[in-house]
Amino acid sequence: MKTSLRWLRQYFDFSWSVDELAEALTLAGLEVEGIERPGKVPDEVVVGEILERQDHPNANRLSLCRVEVGAEEPLQIVCGAANCQAGCRVPVALSGAELAGGLRVRKAKLRGVESAGMMCSAAELGLGQEHDGLLQLPKNAVPGRPAADYLQADTVIDWEVTPNRPDWLSHLGIAREIAALAGRPDKLRLPKPEIRPAPGTDVRRMAAVEVADPELCPRYTARVLTSVKIGPSPDWLQQALTAVGVRPINNVVDVTNYVMMECGQPLHAFDYDKLRGGRIIVRRAKAGEQLVTLDGQKHQLHPDRLVIADTERAVALAGVMGGAESEIVETTTTVLLESAAFNPANIRATVRALGIGSESSYRFERGVGLETVEFASRRATALIQELAGAEVAEGCLDVYPRPWQPDMVPCRIGRLNQLLGTDLEVEQVAEYCRCLGLTVAEQSPEVISVNIPSFRLDLQREADLIEEVARLYGLDNIPAAAPVAIVGGGMAEDAYVELQHVRDLLLSLGLTETMTYSTIGVADALRTVGGEESQLIKLANPISAESACMRPSLLPGLLRTVSHNIAHNNHDLAIFEMGRVVARHSEFGEERYQVGIAMTGSAQPERYGEERRREYDFFDLKGVLEEWFERRGRPCPDCLPSEHPALLPGRTAEMIVDQRKLAIFGQVRDELVRGMRLNHPLFLAVLELEPEFALERCQPKAQPLAQFPSTSRDISMIVPDKVRHRDIVKVIEACRCPWLEEVRLFDLYRDGQALGPDRRSLAYSLVYRHSGRTLTDDEANTAHEQIKSTLAAELPVEFR
Repeated sequence: MKTSLRWLRQYFDFSWSVDELAEALTLAGLEVEGIERPGKVPDEVVVGEILERQDHPNANRLSLCRVEVGAEEPLQIVCGAANCQAGCRVPVALSGAELAGGLRVRKAKLRGVESAGMMCSAAELGLGQEHDGLLQLPKNAVPGRPAADYLQADTVIDWEVTPNRPDWLSHLGIAREIAALAGRPDKLRLPKPEIRPAPGTDVRRMAAVEVADPELCPRYTARVLTSVKIGPSPDWLQQALTAVGVRPINNVVDVTNYVMMECGQPLHAFDYDKLRGGRIIVRRAKAGEQLVTLDGQKHQLHPDRLVIADTERAVALAGVMGGAESEIVETTTTVLLESAAFNPANIRATVRALGIGSESSYRFERGVGLETVEFASRRATALIQELAGAEVAEGCLDVYPRPWQPDMVPCRIGRLNQLLGTDLEVEQVAEYCRCLGLTVAEQSPEVISVNIPSFRLDLQREADLIEEVARLYGLDNIPAAAPVAIVGGGMAEDAYVELQHVRDLLLSLGLTETMTYSTIGVADALRTVGGEESQLIKLANPISAESACMRPSLLPGLLRTVSHNIAHNNHDLAIFEMGRVVARHSEFGEERYQVGIAMTGSAQPERYGEERRREYDFFDLKGVLEEWFERRGRPCPDCLPSEHPALLPGRTAEMIVDQRKLAIFGQVRDELVRGMRLNHPLFLAVLELEPEFALERCQPKAQPLAQFPSTSRDISMIVPDKVRHRDIVKVIEACRCPWLEEVRLFDLYRDGQALGPDRRSLAYSLVYRHSGRTLTDDEANTAHEQIKSTLAAELPVEFR
């Protein structure tokens, strides 16, 4: 945001130098990007009047001009600027002049034609950054007089405005800040526009306004001006705009730009005679509707785009840019002046989607004060009436369905002093608030409540007021103090330590960590997790449809990572991701930690032959999970069949400990990997960390190495499919045989004809060992028979 010092002094007289002003506002939070200081215009730069312009005989982009500079004969000067029209008065650097940057002018031949001097832009004279055209001097400038007599040098400061302070995108906003820092808000001079309406006129008989979507346009005002005489702006207006980098166009358009730079409210002027039906309709674009904007670009509009339309077609892209069919031209005599407020999120989306932006959209994207809309309309109308000789129709069309009401924000004095480390009294705080333009509504020794003006969109809570008081009090004035520290617990109580332990274990199991964004598309979320769309936490203003909601699970991100690796010919994957997921289970969202694991490809890619050809399968993933639980010191989980929208039925299982579902895993459905070009099956798992953290850790016990031999006995049995391996192991362990060391399943056999339907044969090896002596065969056989008897009594088994 560029501001002119001369322009700022119209509203507040300050004694600070340029550097002092820049330092004061930087300390208050408004950082300086750069300062453009005017250079001294050399005496050899004089006023020149272009008498004649011709095309250069040897160059298409150069012109040959005859220029009157007060000498006996006009000079012949070659120029490359587009605005070197006959009749213009411009600064001319004569031979011998030294310009900004050390450039020395001398007579020379340019493309074979002699040039006796140089016509200058503002940048070449060190008066600004504008270098695309010649600097235009007043029409009454006398040829041959020093150009410095007509050039009022002005210092321009370029500010880096933060997105939360749209009020700083104007000269009035900066002046208001200067007055607050100086402690003299009463000396701030605001414009007081006065409109003289033409007698017997009524704007309601000439135009009408309809706002079809008040959510996207909370306020829209329109005024009609007749008998407008389009022409160049006066010198003071052109110089003010040029100083801040705005190109003067004509008096009406220049006024709208001037008021925008003055108070931060964008405006737009329509040629009233080009509006069909004399009616303004603020609506969403129709499907397939097109609009040619002022920059000559044709845009295909989406129904999400907000447009300004007449009774037949769109005439402007709301808050972004006007349309070419209704622009102000030299023949315009009647103007409809728009001043409005638009939804910032919608303007941002329009700018991003169409790849188009402007000074207006830059301000609307950050928000404008609703009460500034009508003031800017009056200010611009008064200036157009003064500078273009316009007659103003009585009244203003103001569609304002929900008038703005000031918010009252309380601030506790004790809390303020606690946060800042100060000892301010309530009267001091109240004075700081008044300096900022805030109205004190209620005041007591403990609490002060203030009404927030419409232009301060950033002040919403107590912390915001405390920050404002700190800025005016001076951050350098806040006394240094040691921070208050609270002695924390041990490392075991640090939540990060637990998460790091989880990460380290997964890495030690041979998995590679990946990381994805926490936002995904709605379709991806529903496709992999299922459920209703209402359960998702959607973003208010997503950057794209692929980032429209918070991820309810890590599965979509893992699938995307797998797809990315497969596309880059990396088919052997064993990866994991750990992060937060968010889902809505009630009125509020629930945030929790998950671990996601994906495995596909060769289980041993570093090996050769048959070992290399072995693929990851369901049991590899199950083994990783069981090993992880064991290393975490958790009880061995029960593994039960389960279902999940992303996993194949019959190849999905869940792990449960103490009736808590800790993990679900299985093979991914075909429809989720269609198009990935997978060479191997893909297996996924999701671990819920919060319930896992709540489990008691089983302390490992050290045992001496066995000194006596073991003996084993086998059990072969036929069981129904409903009897699980885990059920059999539990019954065997429940026998509490002191010599039983290991239970291992070594064979599984199915044969519908020999065994019958829904039955299978299982064979187990049971290992027995005594810690103090060698077991006899009779002892081992007796223990083994007891286990078989218990199995026969507890389960429907048939021994073979």
